Amino acid sequence: MPTPSSRTAPLDGLSRLRLPHPALYVLIGAAGSGKSSVASAFPEEWTLSLDECRARVSGDAGDQSATAPALTVFHAVLAGRLANRLPTVVDATSTHEPHRINLVDRARTHKVPAVALVVRTPLTVCQARQHTRPPARQVPADIIARQHQDIPTLADLLLEGFAQAHDVTDLDLLRLLLERTGTTSTGGSGDVRDEFRAAFGDDLAAALTLHPVPGQVLLAVAGRELLLRHQADGDPFDHGWQARLPELCPDGCDGALWTRVTGPADLLDVHLGGAPDDPLCDHCDDFLAVSPLR
Repeated sequence: MPTPSSRTAPLDGLSRLRLPHPALYVLIGAAGSGKSSVASAFPEEWTLSLDECRARVSGDAGDQSATAPALTVFHAVLAGRLANRLPTVVDATSTHEPHRINLVDRARTHKVPAVALVVRTPLTVCQARQHTRPPARQVPADIIARQHQDIPTLADLLLEGFAQAHDVTDLDLLRLLLERTGTTSTGGSGDVRDEFRAAFGDDLAAALTLHPVPGQVLLAVAGRELLLRHQADGDPFDHGWQARLPELCPDGCDGALWTRVTGPADLLDVHLGGAPDDPLCDHCDDFLAVSPLR
């Protein structure tokens, strides 16, 4: 169950970003742009995804034949949340203007402001990401190109009736995620994602991507990221998770600096530029190989 602090943290973060609450937050971006990663910055219960609705009615998020009943579920949940003035994040491409205007009109009916959050990931990246998806969820390259071309400007979105319009890279949504998240108490299984989830919680694990270097992972949301690694060799005191600091070693060896992190609060401190008392240098501290977790 969320603690009182975990319930209020998103509201504090939204206030800092000058985002209204409650509001209808509409993600706008081509397939593969990373909208779900952006959505992960907000509490899970706020998010309304058409893919999730497909999964609920058919058991398969990629089942296009389930779109009609999924839309029924989607609109029913949206209507209920707006009627109760609950904050809602619409996780869909929303590159079709009539769809956006319909969302704005429905929000206005319930006196809830609509906020556009635009995800402008390069087209080549959006298309390349399709190869990592299950076949049923891959979107053809030409459709992605059309969606990408149809992303409106912020000025156009304001003319459509949105109360605010932002490029997500202009907002520190990683901080919003770090401030609101809690940890789980489940143990790790040897898989890097499970070990990370056990240490930092399901919410942060949803924004995790693997790094090419074994044992390292990226926590990335809307252009902001933290690089982490799992250390299991060498001095037992150093075992566990470490976050990369932006500075190089001050002793002149140009080694990378890391700091121990044990939970979301430590990650938030690193993200905000906190300076640890005992940073660890790749060279000066004579590290062995990091854990082979994958």
